[in-house]
Amino acid sequence: MKIITLIQVELLQMNILKNKFYIYLLLLCFLILYFKLFESSYIIFKYNYETRLVKNYGYCEKSSYGYIKYIEKKFKPSKNIKIINDESHPSSDIFIHKPGIEYYENYLILLNYNDQNSQVKVSDYSILDKFKNCFYLKKND
Repeated sequence: MKIITLIQVELLQMNILKNKFYIYLLLLCFLILYFKLFESSYIIFKYNYETRLVKNYGYCEKSSYGYIKYIEKKFKPSKNIKIINDESHPSSDIFIHKPGIEYYENYLILLNYNDQNSQVKVSDYSILDKFKNCFYLKKND
């Protein structure tokens, strides 16, 4: 009688272990599909870091990461540049901000310019660089 109950207990434990395995396997499959593991891996391997950032933050739209990096590479500023976005997006300062360094007083990057309701009068500045509705400006003396 004791041998039979021991065998039954062992069989029951094996079934529980099998069920746990299937539950964990199902959970793993769900997480892989939910977080799009294969698609995300493909994107990471196919596109470099800069391309992925431009794709998410835009070149001259949204937060305009691409245009800001272009200005940084072309003009190589030694100080921080004030950045104004005419659309309601999070601040783009973080893309090229250098902590502990002051800002230029007479230079400005204007993103997503809209002449109807802009915070900045472009006529007060000379245009150093322009792409679509993004400007790199220097204040007139």
